[in-house]
Amino acid sequence: MPNLVQQLVLIGAVQGILLFFLLNFDSKTTIANRLLGILCLLLALYFLSPFIVINGELNAFSFLIGWFFFLPASYGALNYLYYRHAVTEVKLSWKDLVHLTPVVTCYLLNLHWLTASPEYRLNLVQKFDPLPDSFKISIYIFYIQAFMYNAFSVRLVYQYQKRAQNTLANFNPDIFRWLWTFLGLTFVIWSLKAVADFTDKRSFSIWADVLIVIFIYSVAIAQWRNPKLFRVGRLKAKSVEESMGSESDSSEKSTGALDKSTRQSLLASIKKYMQEQHPYLDNQLTLSRLADAIGLSSHHLSEVLNQQERKNFYQFVNEYRVNYILEQLNHDHSSKILDLAISAGFSSKSTFNAVFKQFTGKTPSQYRKNLSKAI
Repeated sequence: MPNLVQQLVLIGAVQGILLFFLLNFDSKTTIANRLLGILCLLLALYFLSPFIVINGELNAFSFLIGWFFFLPASYGALNYLYYRHAVTEVKLSWKDLVHLTPVVTCYLLNLHWLTASPEYRLNLVQKFDPLPDSFKISIYIFYIQAFMYNAFSVRLVYQYQKRAQNTLANFNPDIFRWLWTFLGLTFVIWSLKAVADFTDKRSFSIWADVLIVIFIYSVAIAQWRNPKLFRVGRLKAKSVEESMGSESDSSEKSTGALDKSTRQSLLASIKKYMQEQHPYLDNQLTLSRLADAIGLSSHHLSEVLNQQERKNFYQFVNEYRVNYILEQLNHDHSSKILDLAISAGFSSKSTFNAVFKQFTGKTPSQYRKNLSKAI
């Protein structure tokens, strides 16, 4: 193993173990934290497995030879469960044990040599010639479960995103962009590993490990700092599978705690406050902060926006931000759009571009170009 690769693997292992403790024993820990922490630990153990046999001699850790090789068979399920719990709190149940099937199968298939003497196992892993059939089957299980659970995760995130939009839950649109990025890079990592295992391009495995160390662990650190990083407010805590087909009924049936006339009166007060005080210019504005400023509970504010405006909090506020930018552009065509976006309360260029196009049907540059033609 080249020195650079050894250093990369050790960095990954140390990070994984540290993140396991941070994510599982922090006072603000959540189910999603714990699942991601377990994934980090299993990644770390897998990274450490080559060091057990690196000198080709028996040592104090030789009894572990081979036991970490099959941990990747659990990564797909852990990723899937992480997505499920990151967006909304769904309790783990006994039924979730079915997700252990791939990794348990791998260990059962290889139990005969995993329980052999350390000398036998050391000799086997050094040669692996011919590769045991049970090991070959396990490698296929790695990739079948990985791509299968990646497909499940895509469907899961898509359903959550659709349900969040249909029920007008309060969420930052960036949440799902981050999740789609996470899913895409997970697919790339497994694809690189597959190419490395089924061809002679071993360097692809190194690139996959680099992505794991940089990206997966970066997400873990972000999750530790903000346990509700991907949480969508007011999205019911039940699995997507159980909610299939129910979205179309829910929006028609919800009436809320306030009557229509009260909601209309409160909406008028909210709009007046928005127009006079311009709270949307603050990029730290949240549902609770706006509710406190107006003198409402967060629940009632959310209900008024959902029921009367048919918008969630972010949609409501971002519309004011976009209108503010349009007014400034119409007044001064030479204004820098990004500067206007920051002053209007947007915290990132990507969010601004997406929201602007959603409300106007054009990108900021297209809108400015049309303005120039109209002069």
